Amino acid sequence: MEKLHVEMGSGPFTGENGKHNLEECLETAEKLGFDFGVQLHNTASADDIRFLQSAGVKLSAHAPLNSRWIWNFAAEEVGYLFDSVRENVELFRSCGIRDSVFHGFIMTDKPVEAFGHGKTYRECMGEIYREELMHSPGSIFNGDFFSTDEFFMRRERFRERLAVIRREYPDVSFRVENDFPAFGSGDLFADQLVPLENPLCLDTGHMWISCRFFDREFHEECAKMLDSGRVTMLHLHASIYDDSYPLEKWSDGHRPLATPNVMDLPRLVNNAIRADMRYFVLEIPKGTAEDLRVLASWIR
Repeated sequence: MEKLHVEMGSGPFTGENGKHNLEECLETAEKLGFDFGVQLHNTASADDIRFLQSAGVKLSAHAPLNSRWIWNFAAEEVGYLFDSVRENVELFRSCGIRDSVFHGFIMTDKPVEAFGHGKTYRECMGEIYREELMHSPGSIFNGDFFSTDEFFMRRERFRERLAVIRREYPDVSFRVENDFPAFGSGDLFADQLVPLENPLCLDTGHMWISCRFFDREFHEECAKMLDSGRVTMLHLHASIYDDSYPLEKWSDGHRPLATPNVMDLPRLVNNAIRADMRYFVLEIPKGTAEDLRVLASWIR
């Protein structure tokens, strides 16, 4: 069997313990037989990027890096976003990055500021809030707008622009990730993602909360993604949320893999490996070498 490529997000390798944590993860991954790397998060600072580049570790990117704007290629005007893609590709090439992932579809034409650079997620997304698209009045969570003319028009825009990006930058893979189901994000399930005809990333936490809001079964929806043959990266992290939490209190996961949960992530990991998935990213801001050991213990 081909060796698994396992990355961790860049968050655990920042701050005063970052170098020590990286060394521990590199050593543990080698013992476990994983090919190890780090995925630069879209909130990574220029200093974080320089440190990890100098460390000589394999890098990928959660795009966009160093950008004022989130990439929303479903908007009407996107010339400035194509400029950002070009700038990111130049940075990727300087770092030896060939693999990236991003969220690219929001139901708005307004520019969307990137969070993590002085503003929170809610502050940035609140600027483009459309209550008529939400689950209920005052909610931030999506309602079912996925059969509207506007949705299909925007998805077609996105599909066409993804084709341009693939053609212009064949040396970099720009995967589209299933998004967090809030503020009009347009890519949640295989239904919306597979027609994009683009490489995909399956995010476990986003799929978990999306299934809760749209009354779908988590493992069935993950299987639809994997069976499409388009998923070439998997964002793996645990979520504490279950039916004991009120619906509007749910949020994202990003917890260590040993966190008690009802997701049955070992089942998903082994289903993914059987579907020839070889690229896992542990998107855990407080991740450690223990997460690598937990992942290895799940593999059958």
